[in-house]
Amino acid sequence: MMKRTLLACAVSAICSHTYATPFMPMDARGLAMGSTGVASAKMAHIPHYNPSLLSQKTSDAKFGIIFPQFGVNIADEDEMIDAADEIGDEVMPRFADVFDSSVAGNLPDAVDNLTDAADDLVTEIDKASANDPTSDVAGASEAFGNEIDNTRSSVDTLSSASTDLNSALDAITGSPLRARAGLASSIAFTGEKIQAALMAKADVNVSARTLFSGNDQRMISSYSEAASDYLGAASEANSSVAGISDTSTNDELAAAKTALQNFSSFTSDEVQTANGNIRVFEDGKITNDAEDPKFDSTYEIAAIGIAEIGASFAHEFVVDGRAFSVGVTPKLQSIKTYHYVGQMDEDDNGVEAEIEDSELSYNHFNLDIGASFYVDPKRNFLVGVVIKDLIGKDFETAEVLIDGNGFGATAAGQTISLSPKIRAGVAYQSDWFNVAADLDITKNEPTAYEKATQYASVGAEFDAAGWVQLRAGLRSNLVSESNVVSLGAGVSPFGLHMDLALMADIADPEKEVGVAFETGFYF
Repeated sequence: MMKRTLLACAVSAICSHTYATPFMPMDARGLAMGSTGVASAKMAHIPHYNPSLLSQKTSDAKFGIIFPQFGVNIADEDEMIDAADEIGDEVMPRFADVFDSSVAGNLPDAVDNLTDAADDLVTEIDKASANDPTSDVAGASEAFGNEIDNTRSSVDTLSSASTDLNSALDAITGSPLRARAGLASSIAFTGEKIQAALMAKADVNVSARTLFSGNDQRMISSYSEAASDYLGAASEANSSVAGISDTSTNDELAAAKTALQNFSSFTSDEVQTANGNIRVFEDGKITNDAEDPKFDSTYEIAAIGIAEIGASFAHEFVVDGRAFSVGVTPKLQSIKTYHYVGQMDEDDNGVEAEIEDSELSYNHFNLDIGASFYVDPKRNFLVGVVIKDLIGKDFETAEVLIDGNGFGATAAGQTISLSPKIRAGVAYQSDWFNVAADLDITKNEPTAYEKATQYASVGAEFDAAGWVQLRAGLRSNLVSESNVVSLGAGVSPFGLHMDLALMADIADPEKEVGVAFETGFYF
């Protein structure tokens, strides 16, 4: 009968390949401070946030290096993983158990018992028609009625389970999973006359979703509909045999026999499925097609990987007595897109190879531009703004065969856009603590299926004499109800920096979690 892992393999495959694109890098310091950095990044973090900060002397160090810098977060705002687990652990087994011969009250056994009871009643009718004194029509008729009641119980269970399964699958169709993993490194030098930095990073950006097909929805519904029709045919036959006995006339017995034979040959209506038109019942039996159905619900992954190297430069200008800093990061980007569509009821062996086979490669030149200035003469309040990926471009994913589809069906490619993004920030800096706030001026468009984001972030850092740092922050998505809290710590003995950050959704940590770690040297 139907595989219990219909959703399990799909969710497992998606979770093992899902990363989505945030606005900013996930360095340990910035993430711990609520994913801020446009006005608060320091030294080697600067080229990833706002190149203009290189000339703002945000750190006493002259030289900084970060290697490695790694971060990952996984977000499931629609709680699809929990819903899929519930389907796999509870809803699907309830449906499958109706057809499992090892489970009491299963439908195939009930159908067999009802068919046997009908055959026994026909045998007793034949005996009565031949005046056989051993006939027991009344007893066989009662047994037939009892089996109808037993079958009705199985059909009711099937109807409830199929309704719940359809509703549960329909509820998660289109629900996206998003996350991100990134690896980066950078070197920065902030001398009196030269302020520059080199950076390299790689991000993998993926959007994934499940799609519950109309074929599968119709097929699941058809089981309970066909079983109800089968039960109705049995009840109609039972009405025809009600009241007959060994003393009934031959015409009455013949009419009852005909009704039973019509029931025994019950055939349900055809239903369109992924395997063509099938019937659940044929000649009073559950068909092989119904016992081993084929599904075409799918899960889809669209990915874009971006590796880039760039050089950041900054210069301070004095306008009307006020110092402004402007910075630029020209960068070369190597971009690869991927596309995969697999059927839910197929094993996910070879998914990685299928994804790699869909690779399309592009090269692109891009630019980040930033500006910043101190609001106060003591140079404590710093304001910044940055435009990331100023030169936007669209990239195509490949048309692919649907993995596991027996008819060679294909899924069309799509467009993934790399669009300019603008963020502003403000920071207060002192020897002992730093406070920062960032705001996305533009929405961050989804890679493919996930929702757009627009973040407002706040964070703070307590620095104990430059040796130990404690950090906390809050990041709120202005276009959804997502609120993520972050905590972090760092140690920096003798110029060596080691930093760790953790993040989680306030309302439900399962909706989004993340971690970042980095090491570096400041001199």
